[in-house]
Amino acid sequence: MFAIKKKESRNSILNERFSNVGIFVEDPKLQLQLDIIGLTEEDLQTIRAVKPFIDPRVKEVVDAFYGTIGNVPEFKQMIEKYSTSERLSHTLRHHLIEMFAGRIDENYIEVRRRVANKHVLIGLTTKWYLASFQKLEGKVQEIVSDLNLLEVEQKKIFQAIRKVCNLEQQIVLDEYDRVAQSVSVKEQEKVRNEVKEIIGNISVTLEEQSFATNDAVSELFTNTKSVNELLQNSIQDAQDTRQASSEGYKQLQYLSDQTKEINDRTIQMTKMVQDLNRSSSEIQAVVEIVKDIAGQTNLLALNSAIEAARAGEHGKGFAVVANEVRKLADQTKQSVEKIATLIGMSSEVTSEVTQSIHHIQELVQNGMEQNEKSLESFEKISSTVVTTISDFESVGQQVEELSQIVERIGNTTEQLEEAASKLKETIVAF
Repeated sequence: MFAIKKKESRNSILNERFSNVGIFVEDPKLQLQLDIIGLTEEDLQTIRAVKPFIDPRVKEVVDAFYGTIGNVPEFKQMIEKYSTSERLSHTLRHHLIEMFAGRIDENYIEVRRRVANKHVLIGLTTKWYLASFQKLEGKVQEIVSDLNLLEVEQKKIFQAIRKVCNLEQQIVLDEYDRVAQSVSVKEQEKVRNEVKEIIGNISVTLEEQSFATNDAVSELFTNTKSVNELLQNSIQDAQDTRQASSEGYKQLQYLSDQTKEINDRTIQMTKMVQDLNRSSSEIQAVVEIVKDIAGQTNLLALNSAIEAARAGEHGKGFAVVANEVRKLADQTKQSVEKIATLIGMSSEVTSEVTQSIHHIQELVQNGMEQNEKSLESFEKISSTVVTTISDFESVGQQVEELSQIVERIGNTTEQLEEAASKLKETIVAF
């Protein structure tokens, strides 16, 4: 036995009639367009029935349209320059919702014209508009196909969609043509006026130049003579500068020699101070030895005094000698300590002198380096002055050539006057 396949059930949405649906325009040309494509109120009722299913998915339709445009790099840049993708998408969503409202009136037509103007503004040409609109229409038909409608209803809806989309394209393309013609006429008029203005300005300029040329030629002759005199003065000044730079170079050379001598002397002073420092160290060592001897002598004197006291009457004379020796040892110790103090102070002063000499050496070294740089600068100045003198002499030759050119310019004055007259005639005829 064969199983009987159940027939798939289909939906129906065209049973309801809607109010405020129809064609409300008075323009005869637009009425003729509607008659030619066969768009009727029944088609608009059909379109209105689809609206509840288009509205939730209107973003898909918008994306289909601008997704196609977005694949063309120059249009993407133009959109970013004059608007934003979000703003244009919002406008198109409202546009589509209104298209499926089933009402065609003057406002409906005007809105489509404004949208066309925006497309012209972003540089969307007709071929890309039609390609993008084809994507839009295809997405709408895809949404309708998803409704699983009765075949007869789906066919009726597709026909109504094609008619409404055809009207949409007619309105937009008509506005494209109108804007293009307007722009073309304006551009032609603009170019004509600009050319006329440019030619007028040129003719006036040529006429003014022709009148001024004679005076300019005469003035140029006078100026070339003055320039030649100035050049001769400049050459003399440059030679004086070269002499001054030579003298300055000699002075700097002398200063450099003196600085080198100072540097040599500071090096000698450094060695002397170092020798003095070594001598101070040796004296300090001797002082330490003397201090030790004085200490030992004082100890011996003390021991002698003790022994003299034990000897009683017989040791009195020896005690006196021991006491004197102890005093002498104390004095020697004090003197040696004073000498050590002075040597310490001398060492500090020597250290400061050494630091000062090092600082002077650094300054002298810097001075020598600066002198070397100054000498190089003077050498460059001298070289530059020599080059400048040569340039001045070359300019003098060019000034002479300029005088000859000025004379030839004077011969073209009549030609300028004739050209200005011809341009005036051209402006009148343009």
